[in-house]
Amino acid sequence: MKIKGIIFDFDNTLINSSKTIDDANKLVLNKIQEDFKTIDLKKFDSILKKVQKRFDNLDPLKRYKRLFYELFAEESGLNIDTKKIDTYSEIFESHLINRMEFTEEVEETLDRLKKMNLKLGILTGEGLYPGLKKRTLDKFDYNEKFDAKVIAKNNIPENKHDPNAFKKTAAMLKLKTYEVLFIGDTPEVDIDNAKAAGMKTVLFDRYNEEKKKTSKYKPDFIIENLHDVYNILDGLNQGLV
Repeated sequence: MKIKGIIFDFDNTLINSSKTIDDANKLVLNKIQEDFKTIDLKKFDSILKKVQKRFDNLDPLKRYKRLFYELFAEESGLNIDTKKIDTYSEIFESHLINRMEFTEEVEETLDRLKKMNLKLGILTGEGLYPGLKKRTLDKFDYNEKFDAKVIAKNNIPENKHDPNAFKKTAAMLKLKTYEVLFIGDTPEVDIDNAKAAGMKTVLFDRYNEEKKKTSKYKPDFIIENLHDVYNILDGLNQGLV
């Protein structure tokens, strides 16, 4: 069947969210070092890992903007008052929203795909805490190129671990799932559930690391550059792959 639409994951696919988060953490560290001369990069990283583990184990819907640095204050033992927690939280969020790093070839790729009359969608997870992903997407430079944007657990009740989230996003594009190519960076979430929904799948593995992870399904294709999607589309639509 001919591919009529592409649905993209957002983080680490359309944007380099890992780098954006790293840069945001560096800005927060700079501010913390202004406030507390005793903390260095090694100590900061050690605390960050402990906090991240605690944060990740919490229900995403129960997280909130200040929570990460409330946990940081507990783990660090530093005298971090509520005003400082607000400051660190604002530095971090502001950088994530306003200084996002785009995947290098994203603009050219989206332009070319639109010229091919393909419908384009985004399906992304809930984000670090409720509301953040919406604010981030609202600032995304290429919103006008997409026919549907879906934030799991926000626009729809399902999260990205449910194949129905993928089916509903395809329906918003007025497409059948077998007419959709899904591109994402996480095998156990993006690939497994898109495949279960009936989509063709592309693992975007820029650093050649994700394909080593175990998952239920293998992706139909693996790429390290978004430009490679053109050859995939040609092959699929000509029945060559």
